[in-house]
Amino acid sequence: MPSSNRFHRYASHTLLLTITLAVACGGSDSTGPTPVAETLELSTAQVASLDSTAQVILQANPGNSDLKSLVDSTLLVLTAGIQAKHIDVNTNLTTAPLYFVGIHRTVSRPFGSFSTWTIVGFDDPSHLANLIEVSGFAHTTTVDVPMSVTGTIGDGTGIVNAMLLQVGAGGTVTQWRAGSGTASFASDAPGGACPGFTNPTAVCSIETLHVHFTANAASGSGGAGARQAAVTTDVDVPTMRLNYLVP
Repeated sequence: MPSSNRFHRYASHTLLLTITLAVACGGSDSTGPTPVAETLELSTAQVASLDSTAQVILQANPGNSDLKSLVDSTLLVLTAGIQAKHIDVNTNLTTAPLYFVGIHRTVSRPFGSFSTWTIVGFDDPSHLANLIEVSGFAHTTTVDVPMSVTGTIGDGTGIVNAMLLQVGAGGTVTQWRAGSGTASFASDAPGGACPGFTNPTAVCSIETLHVHFTANAASGSGGAGARQAAVTTDVDVPTMRLNYLVP
């Protein structure tokens, strides 16, 4: 056989082997872990599923005002069209990726104004399973609303607080109230209008909230063991700002 024919046959076999190996490697990659999306905008169906799960949770836990406030805030932000953002959290609550949204409520009066901040992290866009809530409060004696607050959890002032929750079968909830830790909130100036919000009593705009926190709970409801969550350097959380219109 001429040397040129032997070369072409060898080259063809080499190319075939290379393609086969490449396909095999590609196939193995497809079974690897799914990349974590950096932002998450819930579909109408997912929001409806969240709302359905939320009602089950509230029915299973009547009279739990903390839980109702958390569920209401979460649904309010997501139905307003705010994207949830993936944030790495050091926590023993869950190993799943956590997505966060925020809500910044403001009231401005000539004799005194205040702000409240709440961020909520959840792990499953189809239903409420594991949640982290961190909140803060600040006030002034002027018409200018506060734009930041830093405080210590469990110091008796109630300026900042945190909860961790886990939803079980039938809407049962295990709840951990943080007894120690810190939290810091700082709001940027408000931006554009919220795309999916209509309410005559408040103006809704999108803002970026800079947050870091540590939350430690020694035990949870029903005798559950200790849980903790921490984001020790500032992260940006997509947030809806509600400026309530008061007389």
